[in-house]
Amino acid sequence: MKRRTPKNQHSLHNSRPIIIDIIDLSRSGAGFGRDENGRAIFVPFTMPGDTVKVKLTKAKSKFAEGYIVDIITPSPQRVKPACDVFTKCGGCQWQHIPYAHQWETKKQGVINSLGLNGIKLPAEIDEFPAENEWHYRNRIQLRGFKDEIGFYESQSNKLVAIEKCEIAHAKINEILENIKQQGKTFNKPYKVELNLALDGSVSQTWNDEHASSGFRQVNDDQNEKLKKWIAELVPDNQPLLDLFGGAGNLSIPLIDRLPEIHCVDSSVPNKAEQPAAHFHFHCSSVEPWLNNQVAAKKLAKKAPWTALIDPPRDGLDKSGETVTTYLKQLGVDTVVIVGCKTDPWSRDVGHLIAQGWQLEKLAVFDFFPQTFHVESAAYLVRPQKIR
Repeated sequence: MKRRTPKNQHSLHNSRPIIIDIIDLSRSGAGFGRDENGRAIFVPFTMPGDTVKVKLTKAKSKFAEGYIVDIITPSPQRVKPACDVFTKCGGCQWQHIPYAHQWETKKQGVINSLGLNGIKLPAEIDEFPAENEWHYRNRIQLRGFKDEIGFYESQSNKLVAIEKCEIAHAKINEILENIKQQGKTFNKPYKVELNLALDGSVSQTWNDEHASSGFRQVNDDQNEKLKKWIAELVPDNQPLLDLFGGAGNLSIPLIDRLPEIHCVDSSVPNKAEQPAAHFHFHCSSVEPWLNNQVAAKKLAKKAPWTALIDPPRDGLDKSGETVTTYLKQLGVDTVVIVGCKTDPWSRDVGHLIAQGWQLEKLAVFDFFPQTFHVESAAYLVRPQKIR
């Protein structure tokens, strides 16, 4: 029996390109405009002020997605991308957009997301745009085969060969040719992760899991700003729960000020070296670990606590309400929550507010220039400490 092509796919395949004006940028990175019927159209690699001819690839009643066939009139604000493979490589989305516009879009996206969750903003927002728009990444993961090395296309396993990466640190770029020569010794496709250490050396991890050498923020300069912002807010002489803490990136700098720190993460090595006697690594998922502490009732006796929360990209997800309930039961009165994906982070801030914490301070950090990604942090306190 012959399989019929779905009506929507057939019509898209045979449809003519449409012309739209781009009026805004979405938080997903694509430019945004409307067709003659008012339907929202999202088009990657466009920016406000562009008039573009677009071929649709996905169409719903209220929105559609497509790709550029032609830029009829470019925005006067457009800039020339620094990278030869921009739009092909799956890494950057905004090299054609001036950095000031990138930053304002990211900041406004955080504000809008909090507003959609009904969260009242503090009087001021602490802003930390990137000082280095290029060559900031201290870690990249490359793919290669034979004479080519590079990155995959977006949502594809097709290799895009590069000579250098404009957002990778200069010391990583310096060894790319040598890495390519080493890669030629493999008789099948390979991957290699390059990590720039704080001492300036570059390590290589071949054909292993992503971040197998350990998680680390990719932007050292912005990471230092985040750590400083947190350090200025965490109360002195109050014990700390560093949840999803990894190797202690955010909590180790606080060792000399705090009487007790528990760093909890499923990626913590079983034999991780404790940096101090009162600093404790726990290799565990956060929710069951908190559940065990609530049941044991030991931590609650030491309240009040500070909780530093830096979850994965999707935030606390379905465990958000449970985790915040545990924090309340343990006597946590101060919370700093960090997020690298705006909407899940905003939702988690909302969970905390619903449990009685109040949003006092808000910060936005750009760890990822030339992309739509942004890092946010919120400082919340409970009006009455639970003891």
